[in-house]
Amino acid sequence: MEKRNFLGKMAISEVRNLIVKKPTTIKLNANMDELLKKVNEDLKTRHVYVVDDDNRLVGSVRMNSIVQYLFPMAAVLSSGVTSTTKLNVNLFSVKVADLMKQDPFSVKESTSLSKMAIIMIKEQINELPVVDEDMTLIGQVNVYEIIEAYKTINKER
Repeated sequence: MEKRNFLGKMAISEVRNLIVKKPTTIKLNANMDELLKKVNEDLKTRHVYVVDDDNRLVGSVRMNSIVQYLFPMAAVLSSGVTSTTKLNVNLFSVKVADLMKQDPFSVKESTSLSKMAIIMIKEQINELPVVDEDMTLIGQVNVYEIIEAYKTINKER
């Protein structure tokens, strides 16, 4: 079997040792100041996962959403939008709920790497939260895990 096909049939659980066990998380009622502190704690962060008190995934904040709030005029100009409403927003009054994408794409440990890759390509993202059946956040998987799994397969075959 071709190595790439084998890789695509692997489940996330088979690369569990590569899963980021403690992704960056934040609560729904946090403000922009708290969000920026979280991002600075781990400079590799591309998404901050919004969780409830039981650590269930309720949303995700992408770094580009933060950039759009930090540089609103640039976001307006690049998007072609002619309205400049909300340009004078007090950044620290902005809540995570204002920035987050509700019901973000996620994967389970049983998800195949090929399905994970399809989601990443379609959504133009390079990481996904890993959740259990109750939507409890148990980790994060990203493109680096796919690369590491591929390298491992190449060593074994």
